[in-house]
Amino acid sequence: MGRTIPSFRIATVMEEEEWKFYRKYLRNKNEKKLFTHMFLIANLYNSACSNAVNPIRIHPIMMSIILHHYKMLKERTFSFVGFDNSPKDNEDNDINDSNNIDSTILKQELDKWYNFSFVLRKKNRVLFEEMLQSSYKYSDAINAKGKECSTESLFMTLIFEQFKKMILNSNHGQQHQQQLFK
Repeated sequence: MGRTIPSFRIATVMEEEEWKFYRKYLRNKNEKKLFTHMFLIANLYNSACSNAVNPIRIHPIMMSIILHHYKMLKERTFSFVGFDNSPKDNEDNDINDSNNIDSTILKQELDKWYNFSFVLRKKNRVLFEEMLQSSYKYSDAINAKGKECSTESLFMTLIFEQFKKMILNSNHGQQHQQQLFK
């Protein structure tokens, strides 16, 4: 007989247990609580994580966290530059660039996440698909890392996009940008 596969809720607890040593060395009690809270976000997307059928437990957990952060950013900054439907600079206009859409590595990686999105509620599924589509403008960077690192490259791309939105939309965004680009 084969082994029983635990529910993703249990798998999340098992994965969090593996990160206890990391958590132990965070700087203070508040950061440890935040880290625990961040892991709990995956519970909001247990069905999607389970449906992702990914043998690496941390990947669906990370995708849940990335999606949740994207939702939070979208809700808080919808009226700011970068989250509305009309791109404000030429950099964002290359999403539909044919060279980027033909990225085989990225396309294959995004196809892996179809099952994750399949069980999300419509609002979350639309946001998830929108978030993934934004990665096409970075397909050259994802290709450069290669197929072996496509999941990590996708995560990095999505996190980078979120970081850009936070910096560009923050009250101190202009000051921070000036410091970064000096």
